[in-house]
Amino acid sequence: MKKILLINFFLLVIISCNQSNVYTNYFNFRDNTWHSDSSIVFDFNTRNNQNINFILTISYSNDYPFQNIYTSFSLLDNSKNVLKSDMIELELFEKKYGYPLGDGILKNFSVDTLIINSLNVKKNTEYKLLVKHSMREIELRGINRLALEIEK
Repeated sequence: MKKILLINFFLLVIISCNQSNVYTNYFNFRDNTWHSDSSIVFDFNTRNNQNINFILTISYSNDYPFQNIYTSFSLLDNSKNVLKSDMIELELFEKKYGYPLGDGILKNFSVDTLIINSLNVKKNTEYKLLVKHSMREIELRGINRLALEIEK
């Protein structure tokens, strides 16, 4: 009985610690290659009127051939109105010495950035975030995963 109570307590603590997370989703790239004609689409629905932040995470390996990556994103509402659109640059490797930036060890790393800060969304509305790379290469090798986290 004590074990069950202890497990329930830990589950309650874990669940309550993540109250600010509204949405999390990942896209894994086949063969660690992001094609220039591929827009990654994240669909989500809001439950409340609230201000939310969008955090984009790119996971990459030492096989990535450049120091940085340019990505473009567009946030659309359910009427396909563009609410926010921008191009951002993420530094993946340090300029002078070339060591990987962000979190990770050995060969795989990830860098995250706040792409939209405090956007006011409406209750029970569907949204769509489209993300694509804006590099000159048709096939961008060394990109493992793209993740979107939305939090209050």
